[in-house]
Amino acid sequence: MAPAVDPEGGVAMTAGQRHIVLATTGSLGDLHPFLALGCELQRRGHRVTVATSALHQPHVAQAGLGFRHMRPDPENTPAFHAKYMHPKSGGQFVYQDYLGPAIRTSYNDLAQATRGADLLVSQSLMALAAPLVAAKTGIRWVSAVLQPMSFFSVHERPNYLPVPLLPWLCGRSPEFHSRVFHYVKKHTEEWVKPVIDFRQELGIARQEHPMYEGQHSPDCVMAMFSPLLGGPQPDWPASAVQTGTALYLPENASLPADLQDFLGRKSRPLAVFTLSSASSNDAGDFYQQSLKAAGSLGMRALLVMGGLAASAAFDAPLPDWAFRIDYAPFERIFPHAAVIVHSGGVATSFKALQSGKPQVVVPHAHDQFDNAMRLSRLGTAVFVRERRPGHATLRRALQKAMTTAAMRDRAVALADSSRAEHGVKRACDVIEERLHHA
Repeated sequence: MAPAVDPEGGVAMTAGQRHIVLATTGSLGDLHPFLALGCELQRRGHRVTVATSALHQPHVAQAGLGFRHMRPDPENTPAFHAKYMHPKSGGQFVYQDYLGPAIRTSYNDLAQATRGADLLVSQSLMALAAPLVAAKTGIRWVSAVLQPMSFFSVHERPNYLPVPLLPWLCGRSPEFHSRVFHYVKKHTEEWVKPVIDFRQELGIARQEHPMYEGQHSPDCVMAMFSPLLGGPQPDWPASAVQTGTALYLPENASLPADLQDFLGRKSRPLAVFTLSSASSNDAGDFYQQSLKAAGSLGMRALLVMGGLAASAAFDAPLPDWAFRIDYAPFERIFPHAAVIVHSGGVATSFKALQSGKPQVVVPHAHDQFDNAMRLSRLGTAVFVRERRPGHATLRRALQKAMTTAAMRDRAVALADSSRAEHGVKRACDVIEERLHHA
């Protein structure tokens, strides 16, 4: 039999291969776990296609995986990212103004991408077309939850609620939390009304809320985050299995020579400052304030300024104790740090745990607040509640993280257990189990 070729992805299909489509949308933090799975599944002999936005096509190609376009595509503008990362209204914008209105085109794109495929693996919560494609076409479907908050368990404190007292009350009483969550679900139904209407138009019987229980596959839900950040709860889906964090490290992950030289200096302790991909698009003056805080403490500063932050200007050239770069693999730079300052993305949080270094977390939006609370409870991080902290606030947080012996010891203690996790292998084993049952 002659190999079949995907005209968009350019990856040949050989006899006996199984075709797996990975569907995701959002930032690099939402893409990288699926690239990690895709590379391992391809190494195991499967054909892998990643359905995602056009923005991520170069990253998919660099990973050597097939690509299919799945809309919507984000606007790479300051105005779009400011709305996307707004701490209070960001969630509503993402669903009501970005994902929801595009559900028909997203569905059509994913239906085309999965035609003839053996398995669909989708990002929960944001790949809204996946449950519809699975229900309508009958393709075997596995969903993947990337952060513990996305299970919305009534047995955990809901750190996404805007009213300060409610999270505390809900955290003390699952019964009270359940009543509050009922109103949250009713309130957010309007955000995804186009998805609900389109589901009815397709004649799909499922009636669950697309953002909550409707995001999960009844066949298999992978909890792709570390047990250190959160473990199974009584109201997790019955089909849930925790696999751990799937970390992706590009093959060309070497560091530039000038950065290696900077990291090798030992004259001052090093603070690494990063907002990861999504938050860097709405960084404000975070990096400028970070530079001042590090300088006031006699520290070196490594500024990892991706996204729109890469074009940010400083008042003067950087001093010789500071270095800025658009991207560097955290696995390569975090071990050099005395303290790591980041915005609380779940993968960044886990890589910081693996480094064994204390953290300062400055969350901006979405699950970052919840992740910051979990790291704080673990005893490895200082949680800065100001979204736009000044240099004095950052200075105090840096001092606390570096001088608190219990925090340093706790970070070292958790490093070994986090490094012992094998999230990619475990998730791919689960995926192959589903293929064998197909």
